[in-house]
Amino acid sequence: MQEKIKLWKLGVVILLLLLVLFGGCRYQWQAPFPSSISKIAMPTFLNETFEYGLEETLTSLVKEEFLLDGRLDIVEENEADLILEGRVDYYLKELLSGAAGAEEYRIRIGVEVSLISGEEREVLGKIEETTDYSLVGMIQTEDEAKNETCRKIGQELVRLIWEEWRR
Repeated sequence: MQEKIKLWKLGVVILLLLLVLFGGCRYQWQAPFPSSISKIAMPTFLNETFEYGLEETLTSLVKEEFLLDGRLDIVEENEADLILEGRVDYYLKELLSGAAGAEEYRIRIGVEVSLISGEEREVLGKIEETTDYSLVGMIQTEDEAKNETCRKIGQELVRLIWEEWRR
């Protein structure tokens, strides 16, 4: 019986030591910009390419990435704390290889984006994303590759705003 009491006391002492030791170790997350910013607007990207409808596809998929992230609400411009504006500078479909009917392509999309907060406009920069696809066995179509590339741009914009943007 005495051994059980000693083991129990030892267990309590160890538990208390662990609580004291790890009690001060906490992770605190701090937002990269003021907590007053909770809403973002994304007007339709400008399309300076000949790829019809690219601006709607890109804007829609960028909004979807922000919705998936969930940290900012997407609203109309007159309600927004931030406005994300973008321009599609180029859309390229490059042939990677065409040997023996095995056609492989790369979709390359380049955009320039700016973030507007109040009276300040900050150019976030140029973003270029690519997606390779093949016509062999219909692994992926050009539209699927275009959508995937637009999603990558959206993911990069979410990352830029949360990790790189400074007040």
